[in-house]
Amino acid sequence: MSGSLDLSSARKQLQDSLGDDMTAYLQNLKLWFKQKISKEDFDLEARKLLTESTVHLHNEFLLAIMSRCQSLSSSLVPRESSVSGRVSDQSRIKQKSKLRRKSTSSRSTLQKFVPSNPVNFAPQASYKGGEEINFATRELAVPDISMVQGRMLVCAWETGLEDVSDTAVKLIMQAIENQLKNIISQVLSKRNGYKLREKKFKYAMGTQVLNPYLRHTSQINDTSTESEATSITANALHIPSRKPPFDIGSAKAAEQLSSAQFPASKGPVTLFELLETLQLYRSSIASHSVYAPAIERVIHKLWHPSQEEINQEHIHHQEVTIKQLHSQSVVR
Repeated sequence: MSGSLDLSSARKQLQDSLGDDMTAYLQNLKLWFKQKISKEDFDLEARKLLTESTVHLHNEFLLAIMSRCQSLSSSLVPRESSVSGRVSDQSRIKQKSKLRRKSTSSRSTLQKFVPSNPVNFAPQASYKGGEEINFATRELAVPDISMVQGRMLVCAWETGLEDVSDTAVKLIMQAIENQLKNIISQVLSKRNGYKLREKKFKYAMGTQVLNPYLRHTSQINDTSTESEATSITANALHIPSRKPPFDIGSAKAAEQLSSAQFPASKGPVTLFELLETLQLYRSSIASHSVYAPAIERVIHKLWHPSQEEINQEHIHHQEVTIKQLHSQSVVR
């Protein structure tokens, strides 16, 4: 609660000082979150809207946002990490105590003043949780919960809301993971074979498709596609269905492999396959405001160099190798 109170008070003070310019400030903040402008550009635009006496409100507001997002992400860290953190802190304290003891002994042995640069002994500035901050565009990873919370806060302030609850952030994070899971499963199922359990659930992704031109392909019965709890006997009685023994299951698997098609090895998933999947399964992203920018970004990333650029790059490599050979010959 203290983090939310600090953030709301910092935002209220900043809004009181900006007035009608708060909309432009939030727009710049949103552009910075989307990495369309740099941090320096955002600070420059903020200083244009603020006076010299109110610039500190901008810094306090950003620190409140970061502390709020980091508090939620740190609350989701398992207990093992906290225990390891305590152990590491204790080891650091022991190391510092040893260093201090050594320094005192060394000082007692020294009789003359030795000049030194004080900058070498100054502690490095660091903030809590700085080593846990990750950037999705740099690491090509899924946005973490702190980044999602920051963007949700900006969207909520633009629409007139005061705050965003932690439960809503967690639900949005689960929705993002489910959305990505569905898109990845659609891409993989389009380029590879798979099985259907009860004609609904996809499993065994990457299974080879049976060759329809073989004579005994139609006689192969895969019992793993049904999950019936009971089976009916000849006397019309329900009995619990049992799994086939290991030897029968291995024999059926060998029969399926012998009648399957083995295409050439495939490389990693490309953007062309992603674009084709999104165009084929339009319902994979229900919102059109999200679907259209996603298609535009995929098409924008499908850039490839022209033949002239490839030739220029080849000539550049040749010139570099010639210079290296010439320098080696001169040295000899």
